Formats: sequence, structure tokens, C-alpha cells
Amino acid sequence: MAHEDCPSGVDGDDTDSALSLGTLVIRTWREPKHAHSFRARVTASLVPDAEPTTVTTPDPEEVLALVRQWLLTRPEASGT
Repeated sequence: MAHEDCPSGVDGDDTDSALSLGTLVIRTWREPKHAHSFRARVTASLVPDAEPTTVTTPDPEEVLALVRQWLLTRPEASGT
């Protein structure tokens, strides 16, 4: 990871900080031909080198649950 890719205040050479970095991307769109037109794709990883997982759903509540689950699995959420 290049130092300029790190968030403000995180040293790119700090292994502990790098391990606490994660990514969560939510892409939403509408499919007007469907009765429930909402769609979302949630892509997440907990550590920089991990293979991301992707979930596609028509349910906004599932998106919120996935975000909540991702946040609670972050090391910072448990105070470690």
C-alpha cells in the first residue's frame, strides 16, 4: 500500500494501522421494469489483502444489515 493511499493520520508503514483498514462499497440502482425496482450491490473486505465478498440484493434493509455487520466486525468496534 502506498503511503499516499492511506487515510489522514495513518502511516503507510504502520502494519497495525494497515491491518485495520477495510473497504465497503455500496452501489445502488433502479430496475424500473420490476415491481420492487431497488437494487444494491455491497462489496466488502476487512483487510487490504483479503478477497472481497459481494452481495446483490433488492432489499434496502439487507443493505443496512450488511453495513451493520461489517462495522461490528471491524477491530475498532470491539475496542481492540
